[in-house]
Amino acid sequence: MCRSSNTGIANALTLAATLLALVGCSQGHFGSELSATPTPHAVRGTSATQVHLPADEPFSIALPSASKEPGLNGTAEADATVDKSGTATASANIAGGGTAQAQFQLGHAFANETGRQADFAFSVRFGYAFEASHEPQVALPDATVGLRLYARDDRGRLLREMIVVEHTTEQGNAQQGGQEQASFTLTLGPGATVNVFLAGQTVIETKDDRSARCTLNVEDLQMELAITPAPPVQNISDEQG
Repeated sequence: MCRSSNTGIANALTLAATLLALVGCSQGHFGSELSATPTPHAVRGTSATQVHLPADEPFSIALPSASKEPGLNGTAEADATVDKSGTATASANIAGGGTAQAQFQLGHAFANETGRQADFAFSVRFGYAFEASHEPQVALPDATVGLRLYARDDRGRLLREMIVVEHTTEQGNAQQGGQEQASFTLTLGPGATVNVFLAGQTVIETKDDRSARCTLNVEDLQMELAITPAPPVQNISDEQG
C-alpha cells in the first residue's frame, strides 16, 4: 500500500512540475532566447549592401521543439516543424486531460564585420494562420497560441519585440490568419551580432474531463536587409572644433 501511495504522489508531483514549466513558457517573452547559436551572415562591405532571404541563402535559425504529458486517462500529441525556406508549424492536441507544448524559432543571424558602426534596416514579411478550440466551451485558458517577432543581440539584449498572435481559449474558440509586415532599423557596433526571428508556440494544459487543440502555421517568411555605414559618433571636442 505504501509503495502504491508513494508512486501516486510522485506521479502527481511530476505532472504538477510539468504544468508549472509550461505555464512559465507561455508567459512573458516566450521563445525569445535561442536554444542554439546560429552561424551569422557576415557583413563586411563598407558601402551600402542589401541581403534578401531566403533568396540569397537559407535561414540560419530553424529550431523546433515539442513535449507532451497525457493525463491518467488522456491522450496527448505535440509536434513542431521548421523549414529553412521560410515555413514553420506548431500543433498540440489533448483529449481527456494533460499537457502539451510545441514551439518553433525561424529567422537569421547577422554580424557586423565592417569594422565600423553600421545601420541595419530590416523589412520582414510573412503569412500566418492559427486555430484554438476546447471542449466543453467554458471560459478557461485550456489552449494558448502565441507568435512574436524578436531581435536580440549577442549580449542578450532584446532590441525589438512585436506581438503578432496572443490568444487563449479563455477568450473563446478562434480561427484567424493574415499577412504581417514589420520594418525597423538597428545600429550595430563593429563585431556585434543580431538575431532576428519569429517565435511561435502552442500550449495546452487541461483537466481530466476536458479536451483542447491548437495549431499555428507560418509561411513564406521574407526578410530584406539594407546595411549602410552609420555616421561617426561625435564627442564634445568635435562639436567645439
